[in-house]
Amino acid sequence: MVADRRAAPEADRRPATIVGIPRAAIRWGLIVFAALSVVGFFVSFLITQDWDENLRAFASFNPIWFIPAAGLMLVDWLGGGLRLKALVGPHEQRVSYVQCLQIAVASTGFGLMTPSATGSGPVNLYGLMRQGLSFGRAAAVNAASFLSNVIFLSSAGLTAWILGFGGTVADIRLPVAGLSAAALFRWTALAFAGVTLTIVLLALLPDMARRIIRRFMGSDNPRIERVLHHFDELHAGLATYWRSGKLLFLAAIFGSTLQIGSRFLLGWVVLKGFVAGPPFIEVVLIHIVLQYILFVMPIPGGAGVGEVITAVVMSPFLPPGLVVPYTAVWRIFLTYGTVAMGGSIVMRWLGKDGAR
Repeated sequence: MVADRRAAPEADRRPATIVGIPRAAIRWGLIVFAALSVVGFFVSFLITQDWDENLRAFASFNPIWFIPAAGLMLVDWLGGGLRLKALVGPHEQRVSYVQCLQIAVASTGFGLMTPSATGSGPVNLYGLMRQGLSFGRAAAVNAASFLSNVIFLSSAGLTAWILGFGGTVADIRLPVAGLSAAALFRWTALAFAGVTLTIVLLALLPDMARRIIRRFMGSDNPRIERVLHHFDELHAGLATYWRSGKLLFLAAIFGSTLQIGSRFLLGWVVLKGFVAGPPFIEVVLIHIVLQYILFVMPIPGGAGVGEVITAVVMSPFLPPGLVVPYTAVWRIFLTYGTVAMGGSIVMRWLGKDGAR
């Protein structure tokens, strides 16, 4: 069935109306993120029970390693921009790489300010619609972006699990319902698989999806035609990658590899700034597991929990006085820099669009 290509409703051309991201959400997201991070570091200090040693240990970081750490943060941003640029390509919409880069950083930053990265998708939609994509087409790009991330993350997670590094966090209990880190790692992998299957089914079985939408909303619902219009555009957008965008989708996976892979390497780079000769493979694989855990934390950016978990997992590689300093420097380049940049981009967009 050919997707309905009628002009989208007028509201589709007003991204602020569709997505609805108030400035207050960003301000409160930043406040909550910062407060939880402070609490996490305070708990880490209590665990080490040596405030003076922790504070002195910051000075032991070799400043030359700030350069590759900042470089990896930049690669994270550039990879996200490349992924988005590749995925916009098949939709015949002219969006520059710089614009895609800004959308990617804003999306990642806002995701870090919301529980389980739930804010990433709406900001991605908002940024793409500001560049002229309809809601349905922007949703297709968003779904394909998530799918490319999941493909890379699943491959990396499977590698870490096969090599036995899930056992590294097996004894760690998270301060969330007493759940073990290893169990969370397994459930996250299953969730990724479920979402991937859902996206594939949307692309392969659109008639079944339409029937589900009609049954869920009710055939007499006045909004159903608009919802089905958005779904038809979403399906058409996903089908575009299969028909004529296979190479661009592979380029998007490469962008995800750059973006997420840089986060795996960042832990070793920061560790290298504190100690000589850290084990490369072991540290990278541990950080694969950490990324899975932080991704699903029901806390903005894993703030608070992330600081504590990182301190526990990395303690075998660091003297006690270096655990908290290492965690602080690592989080600066992993999350804090992106949150600051992404938040400022979204605030500027909302200011230009006249959103409250």
